[in-house]
Amino acid sequence: MTNFLDRIRSAPTGLAPLALLALLSIAPAPGLGAQASAVSVTNAWVREVPAGRKTTAVFLVLENSGPTERAVVSGSTVVADTLELHEMKREGGMMAMSPVQRIAVPAKGSVELRPGGLHLMLFGVRQPLAAGDTVPLRLVLDDGSRIEVRAEVRSMRPMP
Repeated sequence: MTNFLDRIRSAPTGLAPLALLALLSIAPAPGLGAQASAVSVTNAWVREVPAGRKTTAVFLVLENSGPTERAVVSGSTVVADTLELHEMKREGGMMAMSPVQRIAVPAKGSVELRPGGLHLMLFGVRQPLAAGDTVPLRLVLDDGSRIEVRAEVRSMRPMP
């Protein structure tokens, strides 16, 4: 059985460049597309979303093993319309939540996204999320690399 590249090489003159162009349009070249990243994610979890609620928060730890600061600049998930980067800050004696453009992860360091601090918000949650469910997330870094994350849904009910 011949592979695709062998077929390109044996194509009649004039067709090989077109076949190669078709191949390049469907297969990313090395270094393009989903790149490997020095940033990794641990302890990812999502707050449970009862029926009728359309927002929730995601918490996790970002670790950067590389020599250069990186930053999360966007993200997405199939379970919600929008994923936004947010922070909680004390303003005028009250806690206020606001969006941020980026979440920096220092070189050879880490940053914790936690309740009351930096976190990810999911808006337009499409279905109830119960404890034990898993939510897939995609985070995009400032260098274009992407991180695929699976976050466990945790109950916010007090433990007995």
